[in-house]
Amino acid sequence: MTQPTTTNNEQPDNDQAHWLKLAQVAIAEIPEYEDATVSWMAHTHNAVFSVQNGPQLAVLTLYKQAVDLSRLQSETVWLDAIAEETDLTVGRIIKLLKIHDERNNKIIVGALRDYVEGAPKDARDLTPHNMHAIGRFLAKLHQFSEQYTPPADFNRPRLDYKGLFEEGGVYDPEADLASMLPDSLIDAIEVAMQRIHLAMDSMGTDHNAFGLIHGDLLSKNILFYHNEVRAIDWEYSGWGYYLYDLTPLLWQLKTQANYDELAAAYWGGYTSQRPLPDEYAHFLDTFIAARHIASIRWLTQNLDHPLVKEHGIDLVQQRAEEIAGFVATNKMQRRTITL
Repeated sequence: MTQPTTTNNEQPDNDQAHWLKLAQVAIAEIPEYEDATVSWMAHTHNAVFSVQNGPQLAVLTLYKQAVDLSRLQSETVWLDAIAEETDLTVGRIIKLLKIHDERNNKIIVGALRDYVEGAPKDARDLTPHNMHAIGRFLAKLHQFSEQYTPPADFNRPRLDYKGLFEEGGVYDPEADLASMLPDSLIDAIEVAMQRIHLAMDSMGTDHNAFGLIHGDLLSKNILFYHNEVRAIDWEYSGWGYYLYDLTPLLWQLKTQANYDELAAAYWGGYTSQRPLPDEYAHFLDTFIAARHIASIRWLTQNLDHPLVKEHGIDLVQQRAEEIAGFVATNKMQRRTITL
């Protein structure tokens, strides 16, 4: 069995020690997991742990921000459907948990998931062959989404224009961008958003263009297991444009010299499984700009995070300048770091 990738090997600080204790308490309350060992996997905007229960591995996510339980229940339904009705491998949710955080006097929600075997590749190590395979995986997911009918009480976020950019959406900024950026960059973001809105409106929301998507298919969320591509971290999975689902990885790869080759392989893999209208290729940079603006808004939500706080405000400005470049050229270029 492939061991889980650990992204935090340092001695836990006080906050990490607190979250580890919460995870241990949460797991100990499950009778069949009372002897399990809990250890860190990642500490991002959530706290993520590996859970070793005899020979079985699972993954526990504790949500550091408030989370709608009905959305997690719907994620469970969606992942179960993918696992049972396709040949795609996803990490199904085993159990939803609640734990009382006595230090902060609040209820923490968690999700215990199946551990998915496989290993991610650094974005710099992805090959055209890898990209072709990832494209086929995503196309198969979207083909299933096209014919999937969720239950009436299904509740997943929207990643359309409203869900990405309007109040109450997934990336609703907690800081005022106008206080962080000059008027010229605020104006550039507004112009870019207008172009994005027009592109989305032109595609419409018919089932062949819009449906349930992964929403965050970055290289860290893509696993390779023998010849199979697998996807993890479905937190942002929701209703969106299928074309948008290609953009997280393309956005990540924009800094690389071989971007055009990788993007062509990705597109080729996808369209070999699920053909797209030719004009959709011309929308790609506009949708990548949508992802870029979403990344700016995500930064404003996480300015206090250890990975962000040192250079978060500078990064917001640098990425806004890249949006200004898109407005000037209609081509999305990116040189800023990926966190």
